[in-house]
Amino acid sequence: MANIFLTRKCNLKCPYCFADEFVNKANEEITTENFIRALDFIKTSPQERVGLIGGEPTLHPEFKTFLELLNSDNDVKIYTIYTNGLEIDKYIDYFIKDKTGMLVNCNPPKDLGDKNYNKLKRNLKLLKKNDKNFHMGINLYSDRMDYSYIFDLLKMVGHRALRFSTALPNSAKEQVSNPLESYRKFKPFLFKFFNDCLKNDVIPTNDCNSIPNCLLTVEEKRLLLKLDIIAKQNREEKVGGVIDTAFTCMPVIDIMPNLQAVRCFGLSNVLKVPIDNFRNLESLKKYFYNKIDVYAKLSFENQECEDCKSRLLNKCGLCYTYKMKKCEKIKEYIMSM
Repeated sequence: MANIFLTRKCNLKCPYCFADEFVNKANEEITTENFIRALDFIKTSPQERVGLIGGEPTLHPEFKTFLELLNSDNDVKIYTIYTNGLEIDKYIDYFIKDKTGMLVNCNPPKDLGDKNYNKLKRNLKLLKKNDKNFHMGINLYSDRMDYSYIFDLLKMVGHRALRFSTALPNSAKEQVSNPLESYRKFKPFLFKFFNDCLKNDVIPTNDCNSIPNCLLTVEEKRLLLKLDIIAKQNREEKVGGVIDTAFTCMPVIDIMPNLQAVRCFGLSNVLKVPIDNFRNLESLKKYFYNKIDVYAKLSFENQECEDCKSRLLNKCGLCYTYKMKKCEKIKEYIMSM
């Protein structure tokens, strides 16, 4: 997946937003010319999926134009819109079932407010009624959040698959001194969520930022294996990866409105480069891998991680955003070259 960042505008202000550096900080939007250039760059890798992100991508004034361009481009087999779902009713006729995919991030009623939450429900029903291709997602950002609403929404539209993500630090200021300890504290809540998914016949699949294998008990590993088996048995409903405790992170390219690219939003403050400096998408991915991943994989925040086999085999699962301070040092190193 490579993503095109359409606009900094967003109609929400989520406390966990991983694109916090960009969202609502300026009125920057991609031009149609730059959208076409970004799309052509992504198409240098024929099998690559195109993602539309923001901000809230549906707020771009030329969003319909972008959909028309994607729909008419035979080289684009499928594209995915990452949206909060509040404006998708305006574009329902532009979504082509076999080509347009959506991941609708469903925020809690408490965060959305009654008006927006009811609008989200109406739009999910509209997508279902019109037989559009969409999946639903949730961000688990607090061990005190009430996620029961998501099961009601899934039942409402007859879906079982749920893509979840655990919230990540969205700035260097939010870095925790001991990421593993932070995960240990969050883990009981996370496994309560997994068990509740089983009780509600829901298939949870994770985005990235897996639970480090070293933190799991035998019983917890059994539960994740059970969920993994259920996910594989229901591939037609699957979105994203299964709950992978040996996750290997690779660069996901996000192209900004000015045609600069970042490895991913989590590390957007580490390094930005113009796509025009690269002959194709694969060469850009290799660049980020060599400039960031190689060093990030070798670094560790906790002394107990030093001799960890999972880390040494690049199978840790802990997101690089927890190494942001180390990556800032990498940035200084890059700038001095």
